[in-house]
Amino acid sequence: MSSAWQLVKSAGLTLSEALKQAWKAVKLKSKLLSGIIEFSFAKKDGSIRKAIGTLDLALFDYEAKGSQKENYKSVAYYDLDANGFRSFSIGSLI
Repeated sequence: MSSAWQLVKSAGLTLSEALKQAWKAVKLKSKLLSGIIEFSFAKKDGSIRKAIGTLDLALFDYEAKGSQKENYKSVAYYDLDANGFRSFSIGSLI
């Protein structure tokens, strides 16, 4: 629900649209935690980015450098093509 409210405030979406986008992001995060997933999102310049990523710690080597606060505006993932963490706005998820 926090993600949806952030989208209503920042992107000007209706509550219904924001809830749909937030729910898509929750399902994506769940899939990312369980394995390698291919997904798409719109970049800020309007182009479509197809990404292959994961959040399953068994699939990549990374040492955390501190605690991270939950960000309700974006989704962070480990990009397997770039071998690094990337993120995108929840509102841009396709």
